[in-house]
Amino acid sequence: METDSSQNSEYLYGINAITSLLEVNSGRRKIYGVFISDRRKQDRRIENIRELALKKGIKITVIGQSDFKNLAGEETNTQNIAAEVSSYNPADLNHFLQNDLKSGSKLIILDRVTDAGNFGSIIRNCRAFGFDGIIIAKKRSAALNKRISRISAGALEGVRIFRVPNLAMIIRKLKSAGFWIYGTTLEKDRKVHDLPGADFAFPLALVMGSEDRGMSRTIADSCDVLVSINLTGKMQSLNVSVASGIILYHIQEKYREEEK
Repeated sequence: METDSSQNSEYLYGINAITSLLEVNSGRRKIYGVFISDRRKQDRRIENIRELALKKGIKITVIGQSDFKNLAGEETNTQNIAAEVSSYNPADLNHFLQNDLKSGSKLIILDRVTDAGNFGSIIRNCRAFGFDGIIIAKKRSAALNKRISRISAGALEGVRIFRVPNLAMIIRKLKSAGFWIYGTTLEKDRKVHDLPGADFAFPLALVMGSEDRGMSRTIADSCDVLVSINLTGKMQSLNVSVASGIILYHIQEKYREEEK
């Protein structure tokens, strides 16, 4: 088996990741080839991947199981399919605002979320609930690598990630573009809206902070509205990725109501 080892490449694994890669490729990766173990069951999903690769002129190679194991190394959850690709490329926020902004656009801003597990799960939630992308800072944020793609169950390949130098500056830019900025907090006072009572307006950007420290004060002060999930049990807080799933679902339902 030969791969394009002269390239600065990495491997993605699994049906969902490679399907999203071929369908969307939000990270604008170069795709050098797809490799399938000869032990992989040829089902409808594999046929779909074959058709997508053929349309894009991407070579698919069936290799022996021993060669595939050598390719995968310590990777275990491969589903016996891999793609050799270049690194993920963050999207350009200015291009998005100029060309892809819609009245119902929805973005997430992550402030100091560095845990790969949380980041991957939030990416998956964004893909599930129709958010247009995630804005992260170049510093104090999780890396964009194959581990994130794996944790997100391939959703990274279908979600735009915008890396920016300064979140506060970007929030000002989003406001100028017509976005409403919603921040999440554990605080309870008259200025904080319980999630069910929050009146979401679009386009919007939802800011979520790290589980241990939340949003920075500067970012919190930049938000138009602060919202909180009302917890009635003994837990004082939720994992940030779990909280994102609850809030993103709620926003999705609010948007559907407005569309009717």
